[in-house]
Amino acid sequence: MKNSILLIVIILFFSACSTQVEKNNNQKITNLPIGEIIPVEKPFQPVISIDETFQKNLKPIWDDYFKEDYTDTKAIDILVVTNRKFKNKSFGCTNNQFGVEIDEVSHFGICKVNVPKNHTTGQINFTRDNRQSSHDFFKILNSKQLVEETLINYLKQSKRTPLVFVHGFNVRYEDAVLRAAQIAYDLKYQGPIVLFTWPAGAGDGFFDEKMITRTYENNYKNAKYSIELFKKFLNNLKLNEIKINLVVHSMGHQVVLPALKDFSAINSSKSVINELILNAPDFEASEFLKYIDNIKETSKRITLYCSFNDKAMLASETYNKSERLGACTFSENLDTINVSLIDAPTMGLGLGHSYYSSRAILGDVFQVLLGIEAEKRLFIKRSEPNSTEKFYLRQ
Repeated sequence: MKNSILLIVIILFFSACSTQVEKNNNQKITNLPIGEIIPVEKPFQPVISIDETFQKNLKPIWDDYFKEDYTDTKAIDILVVTNRKFKNKSFGCTNNQFGVEIDEVSHFGICKVNVPKNHTTGQINFTRDNRQSSHDFFKILNSKQLVEETLINYLKQSKRTPLVFVHGFNVRYEDAVLRAAQIAYDLKYQGPIVLFTWPAGAGDGFFDEKMITRTYENNYKNAKYSIELFKKFLNNLKLNEIKINLVVHSMGHQVVLPALKDFSAINSSKSVINELILNAPDFEASEFLKYIDNIKETSKRITLYCSFNDKAMLASETYNKSERLGACTFSENLDTINVSLIDAPTMGLGLGHSYYSSRAILGDVFQVLLGIEAEKRLFIKRSEPNSTEKFYLRQ
């Protein structure tokens, strides 16, 4: 009997508790303001980082920009503009067609060059034997003479920014063609390649190659005589509204810089150059600083690569009795980049003068051509105050 009474009490107690809980819950729901929605817990949303967004947005841009594939052996077209005198009446891409004599007019053509995927950056293993592997050797495949109008139309129709390369001292015609192809391949350049080749190099005789001072004097004279024709080429680009990237080496600056100075004097509001890249300029530093204000108007940006290890600059300073731009000169109007830390004096006959075609320099030039500011590029560090350069390219 007692157990029955105890069981009834327990049942009544829990029934009362359950009724009170239900009453309280009903009261809460009843007290909600009219129209208020009971909040529902949202599903987890992952945070998208700035880097992921950047990569996502950049991928279609890269896919659209990099159309040309440079992962395999490639035949590259080099458009040629030259004031070298014909050795015979036919256009070609070897030293049999053009030498070191200067002409009063420019000649135009196209050279197709095989660039092997197995070449070491900055080095050119050339063969005339077509039986040799195309994956290991540079080869000149064919050539065709053009008129200037055809060359200009080709540049206009490409809708990409042409890269114009002007070589330096003691570079024979055939070597200039091959070098332009090597630079284009190693830069994975996406637009047309134009070689402006002026009459540089030694004569064909055995003793001509040994007489370096006489070669220097003859090349220097030819460079000066080439200014007007290069200026004419710039004016033609301007008239056709073609903007270029311009890469110059060594004594080629004796052609390019005076031409740019004169060009800017009559085209003060007209920029014809996107990126102007100066490599080891054999040019008087003080003269350059006199008209840098004019030259900067012709381009979006000027980048100067220089080195304290460049023995060719030291020799030129002794010969010309003046400081050379390629030994590093500071100006607020250009990005002077000292490459002494990575310059390899074993290249270029031990002169430390041919670094412009090496992996380290081309890696930085690649970023320059993409429009990246010096401070944001890989392996660039700022120089100490009052230095002869703004930046160093570090190891």
